[in-house]
Amino acid sequence: MTATNALYLLIEDRIQRDQLKLPGLPETAERIRQATSNPDTNLQDLAAIIQHDTALSARLIRLANSAYLSGRARAESLMQALTRIGLRRIRTLVVAMAVEQIFNPKNDIVKQYAQKFITESRDIAAASVIVTQHLHERGYCNRLHQDVSLLAGMVCRIGVAPILKIADEFDDSFANPSFMNQTITHFDRSLGVSVLEHWRFAPNLIKVPYFYNRGRFEDLNDPLVVNYCDIVHIASLLTGHSRPIDGAMTLAEYQQREIIPVNDFWDDESTQNRYQALRTSLS
Repeated sequence: MTATNALYLLIEDRIQRDQLKLPGLPETAERIRQATSNPDTNLQDLAAIIQHDTALSARLIRLANSAYLSGRARAESLMQALTRIGLRRIRTLVVAMAVEQIFNPKNDIVKQYAQKFITESRDIAAASVIVTQHLHERGYCNRLHQDVSLLAGMVCRIGVAPILKIADEFDDSFANPSFMNQTITHFDRSLGVSVLEHWRFAPNLIKVPYFYNRGRFEDLNDPLVVNYCDIVHIASLLTGHSRPIDGAMTLAEYQQREIIPVNDFWDDESTQNRYQALRTSLS
């Protein structure tokens, strides 16, 4: 049995026996989700939770000062950043920014893989926002929110996390790119759905990891029925992070359905400037 097959069979066996341990939502994100479920929670309560996570605090301040939230005065503190973000948006954005904390391997090879998927997720998340904004500008999909598109992009590769955790746990046997690549190809989409179900995500996001690199060919006829699965798949195509698979939708097919324009809006200078600015704010 090769090392590749050994990891594949180990993951498959644990799934079938319902013994594959799925990662929990990062602690700060879970505490914020619980706190925002209480109607009496205020910004001071949320700041008291977030301030203990210095990395997350810094990223939220950076996001608050970006064009994404288009504030005039610069936010210098976490409280100023949260005030700009607003109570209704904090839950979604905190989860989006904190979710990559579950990628925390010790092995150097596994760590490189984790960073690769964090980078891809940030690219796709930023592009998902741009695609959502573009649809809004054309009068489509006002029911879709750019913050949720950002979150959808950040979790689209979350199915990789359980695989990398096992590779890191048994790094003497499994910390090898060849078997990680094969196992990720087979399992990351279905595991991603399982992780989001485990985290009790909303139904409109749970299928995002499954469709992020293939689209919903059978269900997508025009821009009126676009959902977050489609947004993330378009973003993955535009950023070059969607690996080719049989039956996957192409950019040309999205153009035929008038979901994105035939002209290369993605290469437009203003579009790229917005994308790069948002992408920087997610780092």
